[in-house]
Amino acid sequence: MIMSRKEKKSRKERKRSNSSSIKVMDVLGGSFLVRERFVKQFPFMVVVTVLLMVLITNTYIAEEKNREIVRTTKQLNDLQVEYIQLKSAIMQASKQSVLSKKLNGTGIKDPTTPVMRINIDENQAIEEEKK
Repeated sequence: MIMSRKEKKSRKERKRSNSSSIKVMDVLGGSFLVRERFVKQFPFMVVVTVLLMVLITNTYIAEEKNREIVRTTKQLNDLQVEYIQLKSAIMQASKQSVLSKKLNGTGIKDPTTPVMRINIDENQAIEEEKK
């Protein structure tokens, strides 16, 4: 039997459409799971699945660490600002002019004589202890 080109072409198209519909039906029905080709590749698919799960878990952990780093950096910046503010306030409060104003009502006054340094020789210290 001699077929024309059109008939051959339409026959091939029918086979293609039948084969694709069979594949969809196999997947939906689950019959592809028992084919020899699938059974041979099942361990590979399991390994790929496990590797994908490890990749997803690793990505999740990395993102969580990144969030923690950002949170800690913000906290560190806040603490640095607070440290600078407190240090400035302490330096301002410990100035002699500010202290004299605060102690004005208590009767304590600023010294009028400059600070003197007292040097004691070791020999003098030993003689004074003996007396």
